[in-house]
Amino acid sequence: MKIFLTGSNGYIGRNFIKKASKNNKIFALTRKKNNSKIKNVKWLVGKIDNNWKELKKVDILIHLATVGAYKKDTDFETSYDFNVVRSKKLLINAVKAGCKKWLIISTNKEDKILRLIKDKKKLYPNSSEPHLNYALTKFIFSEICKTYSKIFNIKCRIIRLFHVYGNDEPKSRLWPLLIKYSKNKKNLNMSSGVQKYDFNHIDDVIEGLIKTLDFKKKKKNFPQEWDLASGRSMSVKNFATKVWKKKKAKGKILFSTIKNHDEENYLPNKKKLWKIKFKKV
Repeated sequence: MKIFLTGSNGYIGRNFIKKASKNNKIFALTRKKNNSKIKNVKWLVGKIDNNWKELKKVDILIHLATVGAYKKDTDFETSYDFNVVRSKKLLINAVKAGCKKWLIISTNKEDKILRLIKDKKKLYPNSSEPHLNYALTKFIFSEICKTYSKIFNIKCRIIRLFHVYGNDEPKSRLWPLLIKYSKNKKNLNMSSGVQKYDFNHIDDVIEGLIKTLDFKKKKKNFPQEWDLASGRSMSVKNFATKVWKKKKAKGKILFSTIKNHDEENYLPNKKKLWKIKFKKV
């Protein structure tokens, strides 16, 4: 299979390439100029909204690139420009190139927008709501993907990821911080940890993503929306405590009192669950 991949140097992208490049040819789009040579990988340096001729050569477009995924307060204008405007141009170029299969990687944060719509609350970009700007732009783009899928007869799968941890995860995230502080024998200050997530190891997520490339599986009507997760929830406090115990940490985790948004759970929809393995923490 020939794949056009955006976000190739991101956390999910680089782990995807390690596994998927063994059996697939990948045109890997990146902003990084110096990339290590990998068999079956051709690096493309530039912007996602360029008119890439390689889109004519591939079987599937995988759109991973995003802005604001790891920041609670990304401004709306920056997020909208990349996650909607530039990403929409990528889709238009894919249509023109005849690329008829899309795997769009989105986020569980879209649920925040769905909850607000359900509760008939007004949406204010650049509000103090954590992750709202990112969630809103990803939600808007998903709606565009579904519309284009119907208009241009595209087999489009929108895959929503939940909490992914492990391997070379960004250092500011929970799992790397737990590892760092446990090794340094230091106390770690955290939130209350009452919120529940579906925690998934990066290796299991990549294996699951590769399976979603097979459009003969779950071949119901398109567009499709799937929550890629294990289906097993765990509180942040429980997750942190398990990692801490496994690493035999000498320090303590100091959980704070419950604050605003601490009880904001992000769990998959059982009706839309594309189930992957659950790795014991």
